[in-house]
Amino acid sequence: MPSTSPTPNVLLIRLSAIGDIVMASGLPSSIKHVMPNAKVTWLVEPAYAEMMRHHSQVDDVISWPKNEWRNLAKKKRYFSLLKAILHFRQTLKSHGFTHAIDAQGLLKSAFLAWLSGAEKRIGFISKEHSHVLLTDPIQKPVSNEISSEYRALATFIGASHYALDMQVSQAVDNDALAKLGVLNVTQPYIVLAPFTTRPQKHWPVGHWQRLIKEIRKMTPWPMVILGGPGDECDAQAFSFTADNVHTLAGHASLAESIALVAHSALVVGVDTGLTHMGTAYNKPTIAMFGSTCPYTKTDNPDTHVIYKNLSCAPCKRKPICAGTYDCMWEISPEDITAIIRKYL
Repeated sequence: MPSTSPTPNVLLIRLSAIGDIVMASGLPSSIKHVMPNAKVTWLVEPAYAEMMRHHSQVDDVISWPKNEWRNLAKKKRYFSLLKAILHFRQTLKSHGFTHAIDAQGLLKSAFLAWLSGAEKRIGFISKEHSHVLLTDPIQKPVSNEISSEYRALATFIGASHYALDMQVSQAVDNDALAKLGVLNVTQPYIVLAPFTTRPQKHWPVGHWQRLIKEIRKMTPWPMVILGGPGDECDAQAFSFTADNVHTLAGHASLAESIALVAHSALVVGVDTGLTHMGTAYNKPTIAMFGSTCPYTKTDNPDTHVIYKNLSCAPCKRKPICAGTYDCMWEISPEDITAIIRKYL
């Protein structure tokens, strides 16, 4: 769907979260493949803006003031909320967007696409009926291919190729390596990504501890645990399981964590953004899925997806197991070590 505008100005909307942004990271390149002179601006929640500022095909980043709007709504300051929305609309319209691509497929993201004033608004048909705010709604595909919905958007606009594309600046890369140096971590090292926002996606702590002990029997390679500030205490508990296990959870920024994955020799994690980074960087990656739909087809031949396919899975956000999370419990440390051995 090439633009007839001399300078296409594209607003790409994927607000969150880390994993979904990784999956959508190939869209800027796809857009510029079809519209080589396009300017691409990514609209994202503030917590993830840093991820996209280093993308070579993203020309600008706009942060959506989600928390401000939410706080005004909670306080029932509806007039102030309306003023904030109108101000943001003015900000978006001042950019002169010709296209808006809603890669999120929710009412809030379609509303932001409409708010931008873009003449062409492309996105998914959704259960929320948000597609009424779009000019070009498309069906979200059902597929086991990684990034299938974003590939569908790329195909719709006329792109023939799609590839995950995560980048960091040289300064961020240097800072990440410096943090490894402080810990006396040398390459090769293994990244562990145990943390995510939903408990039904977690692998049991005891399984992680057993895995770490088994890895240590197989190799002296250092292990580096990554995660956010809220994961620091749990990560410390893992790090005492064996020697030469280090945690940077809460001590490395999101961009630095991306760089640490890029330099690693192997990534093991649950269904979370840092695990998907391993696939994006073509690292040997072991990804554990339970409550969420797994991808089984990727562009990385060294991505291994572990999924037990229980009758109750995928339950997504509505577990029916009363918190036992059998889909994750049934993935054993031996399932993981059998794959790790191939890369040591």
